[in-house]
Amino acid sequence: MKSQRSLSFILIVLALALAACGGTTEVVEVDGGETAVNANIATLTEDYNDALTIRNQLLLGIMRLEGTAQAVTAEQSVELTTLWQAFAALSDSGTAAPEETEAVQNQIIAALTAEQVNAIAAMQLTNAELQTFYVETGISEVKTPEPGVTPQSQRMSDLPQEDREATREANGETVGTGGGGDKSDALLDMTLELLAGK
Repeated sequence: MKSQRSLSFILIVLALALAACGGTTEVVEVDGGETAVNANIATLTEDYNDALTIRNQLLLGIMRLEGTAQAVTAEQSVELTTLWQAFAALSDSGTAAPEETEAVQNQIIAALTAEQVNAIAAMQLTNAELQTFYVETGISEVKTPEPGVTPQSQRMSDLPQEDREATREANGETVGTGGGGDKSDALLDMTLELLAGK
């Protein structure tokens, strides 16, 4: 009996602590009694056409929230900066398990309010939108096809390594640096810069 009361007390304290962090509250039944348990039900998904990865939805979404009622607050920016830096360190290590990066990504989602996550989800951000963003911010240039020239397949994975490096060099990209200058790194850097300015 005493252990049931202790468990109920712990669940109530946990629910109250989580409620202070925002999100939506779900009521569940525990041992015949109702207990409030907070769960940030808002989620992001990749199950729509040309969907960005969850990581890039979060990065671009956080920037798109700026100037709206759902913009990240100064308090949130401190936690989000730490989490994004941890995510980047795990990704750069090359030895992190997918579960580790996913756990940090889930912590980033939890650091946002349910309203913020829902607002990002409602944007249904796509790869095409991200490419437009890259052009607008000068990370990438507009590729205009030459008149009378049929565009070739962009799948460089079909080419030998030497041809891939030659193609990258011809396009002005850095080669042999293990992904240095990657656009996704630029997206992360821009988000961290935004958070630092809060």
